[in-house]
Amino acid sequence: MSAKAHIDGLPVSCDGRSILAVARDHGCRIPTVCHAEGLAAEGGCRVCLVELDGRDEPVAACHTPLEPGMTISTDTPALRDSRRRLLSLMVERGSAGALRPDPNGSPFEQLLAEYGVVVPAEREVTAELPVERSHPYLRFDPQRCITCRVCLNTCEQIQGQFVYGIGGRGSSTRLLIGAHDRFGDSDCTACGACVVRCPTGALFDRDREAPLPLDAPSTDSICGYCGVGCGIRVRTGSGGIVRIDGVAESPVNRGHLCAKGRYAHAWQGHPDRLRRPLLREGSRRYEVSWKTAIDWLADRLDALRAQYGPDSLAAIASSRSTNEAGYLLSKLFRAVIGTNNVDCCARVCHSSTALALGAVTGTGAASASYADIERARLIVLAGANPTEAHPVVGARIKQAVLKGAGLIVIDPRRIELARIADVHLALRPGANVALFNILAARLIEAKAIDADYLHARCEGFSELSDFLLPGSAHPEDTGVPEAAIHRAIELLGGGPALFVHGLGLSELVSGTASVMGLCNLGMLTGSIGRPGAGMLPLRGQNNVQGQADMGAMPDRLTGYQPLDDPQALARCEQLWGVRPPRGPGLTTTLMMRAAESGNLKGLWVQGEDMVQSEPEEERTRAALKRLDLLVVQDLFPCATSELAHLVLPAAGYLEQEGTFTNGERRVQRVRRTIDPPGEARPDWLAVVDVANAMGAGWDLPTPSAVFDEIAAFAPHLFGGISYARLDESGLQWPCPDPDHRGTETVHENGFLRGRGRLTVLRPEPNPEHGLADYPLLLITGRVLQHYNVGTMTRRTPSFELEKDDALELADEDARQQGIRSGDLVRVSSQWGETVVPARISSRTPSGTVFLSFHHPESHTNSLTGPHLDPDSRCPQYKVTAVRLEPVDS
Repeated sequence: MSAKAHIDGLPVSCDGRSILAVARDHGCRIPTVCHAEGLAAEGGCRVCLVELDGRDEPVAACHTPLEPGMTISTDTPALRDSRRRLLSLMVERGSAGALRPDPNGSPFEQLLAEYGVVVPAEREVTAELPVERSHPYLRFDPQRCITCRVCLNTCEQIQGQFVYGIGGRGSSTRLLIGAHDRFGDSDCTACGACVVRCPTGALFDRDREAPLPLDAPSTDSICGYCGVGCGIRVRTGSGGIVRIDGVAESPVNRGHLCAKGRYAHAWQGHPDRLRRPLLREGSRRYEVSWKTAIDWLADRLDALRAQYGPDSLAAIASSRSTNEAGYLLSKLFRAVIGTNNVDCCARVCHSSTALALGAVTGTGAASASYADIERARLIVLAGANPTEAHPVVGARIKQAVLKGAGLIVIDPRRIELARIADVHLALRPGANVALFNILAARLIEAKAIDADYLHARCEGFSELSDFLLPGSAHPEDTGVPEAAIHRAIELLGGGPALFVHGLGLSELVSGTASVMGLCNLGMLTGSIGRPGAGMLPLRGQNNVQGQADMGAMPDRLTGYQPLDDPQALARCEQLWGVRPPRGPGLTTTLMMRAAESGNLKGLWVQGEDMVQSEPEEERTRAALKRLDLLVVQDLFPCATSELAHLVLPAAGYLEQEGTFTNGERRVQRVRRTIDPPGEARPDWLAVVDVANAMGAGWDLPTPSAVFDEIAAFAPHLFGGISYARLDESGLQWPCPDPDHRGTETVHENGFLRGRGRLTVLRPEPNPEHGLADYPLLLITGRVLQHYNVGTMTRRTPSFELEKDDALELADEDARQQGIRSGDLVRVSSQWGETVVPARISSRTPSGTVFLSFHHPESHTNSLTGPHLDPDSRCPQYKVTAVRLEPVDS
């Protein structure tokens, strides 16, 4: 028998895939209705039938494996007649006139036209159902539905939500949406994957209610919401953004998107957008030209530096902005002004993670990649809620688990992924170190560790073992039942695991120790540096990783180079013409303290609403008011910009060129898809203009030129990266030379620090535990519908999905206080109070409450206190002792 098969006379190789897959690879078009790329074969529509020599009956190409020796015909008169009959039967299921042959219509209507299907002008019609419009984004027209099950399979196999069902039989068969046939009442996350794949247009969205103009330009770029870094394809028209789809070729999201990435783009044309620079004198605020704004700012920076010294000035780079903007702001303050007072929210929120990973492995970034999710034997999810905060990664984790991967969830709340976990370790908020010590001790006791890996690659095992085995921590210290710990050890002892973690570890007074404790588990199980395993911290904002990489930190230069590194200093002299100061600058929190005391005089803030996002809201506001100079670059007015002396209108991620770096260290091109409104400018360009107005003489005409300087400044990470090499799927650093393919797995051939460091960690009491007057522990975080402080999402239809920040609490705690869902409740801590609506939820255990921070009216961070991790200086957002009091309506 021949080792090859033949499709329409073309010899093809057999590789275990279906006839349909191989045929499409070779340009042989086989029509389908119920099939969609990336889904398991449904095999229901039979439109993909092909003829196979030696078989009396045709076979379905979608699920028949191609085997050597097969001779297949895909387009014969008999097949065309069969397909015509099948398509005619499908049309009869819809309403009269709903579906008709149309070469420019939906994929199904194009098939009707191609096969000459005649739709009867008149036929008996059942009662027509209205279009379902209960959701701000999604629509369903039941008259166009042929119950092909593509949406059902897409929802289950891509997003994992199981929203759809099929009801009725025969001619009464119909699609069901959730329990009440309404998107608005269902578990739908509005990812839009079903809309993209629906062959008839029965499922559509508000971006598809009007036909896409045939001449609508298309530009590939990167999503500007969370740090996953999804590839997006942006269609534009005269009115702005008209449609966003996922890029199928992107290794990050493989065409999938969340609701924010796909639909929440209306902010781009919102009337609130800042369009011209605003200058404030006293209580008067007025528009000025960019030249006036630049000259005024340059003069003011020069004057304050001359009067009070360079350390009287500081800058906060934006993790929403590009790598190029962050690098240049750092360069401006270090090389032109002469201070290391540079920070960003990447360091504020993720510094514990970076510090811990750097100390124990040699680099503060992920060792693993998103591709490891599908390779993982076991996923350990600690202090992260990816189905809400990083939805595309959350969907990938969910699918991996549904396909057989193990899952341990470590989180006080019963997040969505806890429902499908093998075990949920619902620890007491802030008890991470104690729990990780218990797990490490039990692994050692059970001899369920990778002794060869530890001997070859790690140090500190004897010290850790001696500390743990006497029993330095007990389950009762964590709130986790013994049975759950036993089950977790069974899973962890089976080999390497992928440790996915987030701010639930880092935003604590024990943040650095928490991440080190998780790294102990990573090394004991032989996980770090191996495929399908390792450390994968999730990043909050779209360019959190990139801003840290660029040196927007007070103690590190670009590429995490120490301030006193001789090679880095030599590159500073070569590229900047000057060495930066030697001593570390102020962190964001210390900047606020310095402003409060009057020692900090001027602050430049890129894209951060500090009043809303920093702890101790009122204290932050008061500190900012004391500044002699506050400059804000942003898209919209916000609480911080209201205090600013100068507001510079910024371009958003859809409106500029540059690069972002996602959570797996992948540097990707950001492309301008549309012009910014009015006179808004990219952040990088404003920084160049100010620097040159101060006499810097920078010759950096494009973002590409800026990145070339970045690559020269930190060649160990970026030396092989240029815009020309980023045109396809980006590159993961380290990428030290132009022939390097990028690094998917860090530490594969040994830890960058030499040997991995196992660390003895002594649990310290949390200052918010055990306060009798404040019996509940507050956790702050995100919800699916919004992003960070809501600057963009609150100005889109996403606002309709979640109009406020509600306090999530357990039924037991609500009953004790006489609180019902929807009641207003006063939440008080040692540091402040706020009033928000209550929402009773089974996700939050008794003794714990949860509150998001997306809406400025909630004043969530008026509750959080001054506590910092002593090593990273990261604020403690995840544990605040509070009490509740019903508010009389």
